[in-house]
Amino acid sequence: MKTTVKIGGVPEHFNYPWHKAIEEGKFAQHQIDLQWTDYPGGTGALVQDLTDKKLDMAVLLTEGAVAAASKGSAFKLLHYTVKSPLVWGIHTGAHSNVQSLADIPGKTFAISRFGSGSHLMAIVQALLNEWPLDHMNWLEVKNLDGAKKALVANEADVFLWERFMTKPLVDEGSFRLLGLLPTPWSSFVLVVRNDFLQAHSATVTHISSELLSIQKDLKEEKELVTILANRYGLQQEDVLTWLAQTTWENQNSLSEKEIEEVSECLLRAGVLETVVSAKSLTA
Repeated sequence: MKTTVKIGGVPEHFNYPWHKAIEEGKFAQHQIDLQWTDYPGGTGALVQDLTDKKLDMAVLLTEGAVAAASKGSAFKLLHYTVKSPLVWGIHTGAHSNVQSLADIPGKTFAISRFGSGSHLMAIVQALLNEWPLDHMNWLEVKNLDGAKKALVANEADVFLWERFMTKPLVDEGSFRLLGLLPTPWSSFVLVVRNDFLQAHSATVTHISSELLSIQKDLKEEKELVTILANRYGLQQEDVLTWLAQTTWENQNSLSEKEIEEVSECLLRAGVLETVVSAKSLTA
């Protein structure tokens, strides 16, 4: 009898290995019906559906996963899916009066939703630049399309999102790129609801091992650049640049030290009121 597993993640090139594994029947061979859903709204929307039990598992930004789990969301972090940092692009509208990073303090940030990566990394950016956090203003825009509308209409001034997913908007002249902000930690983690893990631990193990296995040799795939460019609407030269700086995880690893560093950063940012031990957040 098949076990149905509902999983979600952002509709971005980072998650291509999941689609490849599903299409090649890697999970089906273990009698697992893995049902993937794209979440353009990002980490905040994924956490909400984990809470509402619409999802069993999810691929989350590390900082979003740590924040939500620390605040009591009933899921555990399993392991990284992408080991390399995420490089966020810091954007403004093409006709905005924001000309450089120095113009940002006091401006309005477009964010997909509170608790999302676009929200948390804006705070990290402020911390790194020693900007006053109480001067930060927010506009929820749900997703990349919402951000485009807000920045083009000058309803918001700044938007942080993965640089290659926004590059087509920079190329077409809707956005201007002000700078880059790499996360100081590994970018994506796989999480699982506590109750689902207890009931289906063997299924979770099969899913994890098949993903890590397919990611081990993925960069050797001959048509990978073309596949990613076509699937995600990117230029092939941008895909090559992105692949050169991206490391998909191929081992069941999660650094407790790094999780604690994320927690400390979120504490400084005012996102968390206390640091929860990494052991209690991980499976």
